[in-house]
Amino acid sequence: MTDVVSLLQPHIRGLEIYQGVDPMEVLAQKAGIPPHKIIKLNGNENPYGPSPGVMAALGSYKLYNLYPDPEQRQLRNALSEYLGVEPECIVAGNGSDEIIDLILRMFLGLGDVTIDHTPTFGMYSGCTRICGGDVEAVPRNESFEIDLEATRPALGSRTKVIFLASPNNPTGNVAPEWQVRQLLATGTLVVVD
Repeated sequence: MTDVVSLLQPHIRGLEIYQGVDPMEVLAQKAGIPPHKIIKLNGNENPYGPSPGVMAALGSYKLYNLYPDPEQRQLRNALSEYLGVEPECIVAGNGSDEIIDLILRMFLGLGDVTIDHTPTFGMYSGCTRICGGDVEAVPRNESFEIDLEATRPALGSRTKVIFLASPNNPTGNVAPEWQVRQLLATGTLVVVD
């Protein structure tokens, strides 16, 4: 019998497994409180749930048994009108994890580098390593803001992507437009999540 692990790419074999946020029930059990008292701020989740209008729309939808449009035309057209950009400039995904994965598959090669402003969302580094890339961790300053002075020297010829969570997970900081513009001025692909 073949050992499946031996068939994996070498850079995949050595990966640290991403540890997601525990569900409310597990956190409640650990804390000794009821699940409805848990609010997971580190998961950027809405503790109030969807609006009654959304719940009604979900409950009355009749086509869950059919595959959706793979080009998400209806959603992209609605977002296009709302944002004032062409639908061709919009990519929809099943959460940010899918978009992060797609971006890295398109732009990151073996040995290429992404910049992470730590602490931040763990999927950036995890997906980078899955793609065979390296992570350059640039710590945030004492206020958990992006440290642009520390970011500039971290950029190199192998740097392909700068990740920027806004609001940041887990600190909640929002990146001001001027910081985003300065990162864009580096000429490196900047992903604002």
